[in-house]
Amino acid sequence: MAQTRKNGYFQLDVPAVVNSLPVVSNAFSAILEQINELPEKEIITYNVMLAVHEICTNIIEHAYENKGGRIAIDIQLDEQSGVLTVDLFDQGRSFDLANVPQPDLDSAPIRGYGLFLVRELMDDVNYTPNHERNHWRLVKHLFGK
Repeated sequence: MAQTRKNGYFQLDVPAVVNSLPVVSNAFSAILEQINELPEKEIITYNVMLAVHEICTNIIEHAYENKGGRIAIDIQLDEQSGVLTVDLFDQGRSFDLANVPQPDLDSAPIRGYGLFLVRELMDDVNYTPNHERNHWRLVKHLFGK
């Protein structure tokens, strides 16, 4: 795992295992802690970390089927505009995001809320499948749109 900073740009490369999630959380917490006037800093940090955890968990469980691999995470923080962009890359199995059903919020299923939750927590969520490298892009406007 490596983390570097260059003009608000950070990179993480972590094993695709659940034990890597605390490392990812700590990185986001440290990055967002740098923004002095971020309103509701704890809530925003928690929401971003939860969204990234959900995507990482989906990569671990579905793309790699719990068989290991790597997750590359590029983080761009533009403090001027207050935009946080998170790009996640994996080389696992891809899928069609359009075919993921919306959860039935009137029932109580145990699974199936992850992508719904990510869409609620982030301002933009995009997925580009590729047989060589899948790409998730999550965008959060830290000071509102």
